[in-house]
Amino acid sequence: MKKKILSIAVAAGVILSGGEFAHASLGDDIIKTGHKYLGTPYKYGSAFGNTRTFDCSSFTSYVFAQNGITIPRTSVGQASAGVAVSKANLQKGDLVFYDTDFDGRVNHAGIYAGNGKMLNAQSNGVAYTDAFSKYYWGARYITGRRVITQKATAAAAKKPIQAKPAASTGQGKVHKVQKGETLWSISKKYKTTVAAIQKLNNLKSTSLKVGQVLKISGQAPSIKKASTVKTAPIKKTTTVSIASTTKTISYTVKRGNSLWGISNSYGVSVNQIMKTNKLKSASIYPGQKLIISK
Repeated sequence: MKKKILSIAVAAGVILSGGEFAHASLGDDIIKTGHKYLGTPYKYGSAFGNTRTFDCSSFTSYVFAQNGITIPRTSVGQASAGVAVSKANLQKGDLVFYDTDFDGRVNHAGIYAGNGKMLNAQSNGVAYTDAFSKYYWGARYITGRRVITQKATAAAAKKPIQAKPAASTGQGKVHKVQKGETLWSISKKYKTTVAAIQKLNNLKSTSLKVGQVLKISGQAPSIKKASTVKTAPIKKTTTVSIASTTKTISYTVKRGNSLWGISNSYGVSVNQIMKTNKLKSASIYPGQKLIISK
């Protein structure tokens, strides 16, 4: 009976630790983290840690880092991380990869969100989409990878041994970073969020140094306003506005092309191409003429 209960616990993602069961819900946590950025604009080449814009792999690498797991920055690098997992066995938090240009190479990554859905940064921003849609993603799917291994789960959930409690100061609590700690583990320890700690300490990334002192509660550092100096009135000058020029390109659709691939090549959105060409769907065909306005 004891063996049977343990098997059920493992299948349900439950780990026995210190006499208490703790649910290993790292996959759910990863989706919750990514969900916070729904609608964030897409920009190819967005830097890791920049949350104002994302491209597909900067989004996946940042979301996983927020949950204590480090993966490569690029979709090609991420496609070799962890272990391969079949489509039938995908679970929440697994990575899914695609070849949108049909050139035999991975060029898009997303996070499997369960029930056939994917959370990813695409041309219209961070969004959920059908991971295996008949009309687009299904034909471009390559593989799935699992980076949430038992070792990664244990490392992300592990609390530092003999970690000192946050010291109280007149301005709130502070915490001295210990070896092996991450913003994610510290936020869990003090029942706060990574974003809250970043804001309090004016952090622009999730990188930490051993011995670094972090503010856990209190007020964020105030930014002093520059003192204003009275000056003599400035005479108004006539301004001449220069009309912005729009570059228009005529493109002939080739076999294997997609609106997604074309939009990335020319740095415009799929919606913009559809609007310019009065397209009612994303379906295109070889030989079709498209106008690309930049």
